[in-house]
Amino acid sequence: MDDELYVDAVEATEMLGVTMSTLYAYVSRKKLRSFPTPGSRTRRYWRSDILGLMTGAQRTRVLAPIPRDSAITLLTENGTYYRGHSAVELSRTASVESVAALLWQADTAIFTDRLPRLPAFHDVVFPALATIAPQDRALAILPLIEQANPLAFDLSAEGFARTAADTLRWLAAIMVNKGSPSAEPLHTFIAKARSASEDVADVIRRALILAADHEFDPTTNAVRSAATGVTPYSAVLVGLLAGRGQKLRVKRTETMRRLLREITASPRPEDVVVNVFKAGETIPAFDRYDIHDTGDPRAEALLSAFHMAFGSDPEFERLTRAIDVAVELTGMRPSFILPILFLGQKLGLDGHEIGIGTIGRAIGWIAHAQEQQMLPGVERPRATYTGPLPE
Repeated sequence: MDDELYVDAVEATEMLGVTMSTLYAYVSRKKLRSFPTPGSRTRRYWRSDILGLMTGAQRTRVLAPIPRDSAITLLTENGTYYRGHSAVELSRTASVESVAALLWQADTAIFTDRLPRLPAFHDVVFPALATIAPQDRALAILPLIEQANPLAFDLSAEGFARTAADTLRWLAAIMVNKGSPSAEPLHTFIAKARSASEDVADVIRRALILAADHEFDPTTNAVRSAATGVTPYSAVLVGLLAGRGQKLRVKRTETMRRLLREITASPRPEDVVVNVFKAGETIPAFDRYDIHDTGDPRAEALLSAFHMAFGSDPEFERLTRAIDVAVELTGMRPSFILPILFLGQKLGLDGHEIGIGTIGRAIGWIAHAQEQQMLPGVERPRATYTGPLPE
């Protein structure tokens, strides 16, 4: 991990203005996390914990990996880490399959040339569902595929990971309206399905990796709550269902989609953003975010990659101008949803531009289901019931 995330004991005491014994007391009281330094007897201290103590803010609450002590993802002001690896760095060169295997603690060999069986009457069912939204199509088709593949119910570590690969491939096929999955690299398959160039295919690869996991949102919470012995197909179904809730933050998607359409079609994209600001409304994708104070590094990484794929594209040029104005007005960099929606728009995913993000997010849902199922027993959160007393 990046050494900028840690400080040594001397620097920690100087930042806090305390003695070494007080520093150790903070560690013993769980106010400060320390880690051994490889090849040394000294220890390092988590910089964000120290900043939280300096300001009196409970910064560790939002910078901890995620509730329930998940080992899958670590969230920091400097970026997102998958099992100790920078998500941004992984997106630059890693394959989607290798990152999925990393999160599922499996070998990339799970992505074989073998493809899952098609469900019965698929030649009738699939065309009949072709006109409905991809998310709804997935909700209808994934249970049929699960039942057609009895090995999906093998919940051993090896069996779960193997079925996870099948599930991810099938979800991608459904999202791009293909009747069957492919053994090709996931980003290549999606790019070919949308007649995209190799440069755009690489952007798809990066987006899938960056979308895999982030905060402990309601969809992840729902998946973990349902993970009492379910298959990867069922885990993804739960995530998709939870994502339909109108109160979710992701419901900004529709507002952002409309604004993005207006920006990329306008000869004066700056005016589109200014008009929203003048109306006293929050500019979608530029509101404050708990984890990243001024913007999401994942969004920056994806927007940077866009320059190679869409550098001469007029719509991307308008988007860039709009972002510059929004940053000036809000002091915030864009959140991840903005480049994801733009990518979906360029791929022609009309009405479901968030689709690439959904495919990537499924990688994380499966990882959380796997992790939750490895814990003993069934989690039963305590609740206080406050209904009226009987007469």
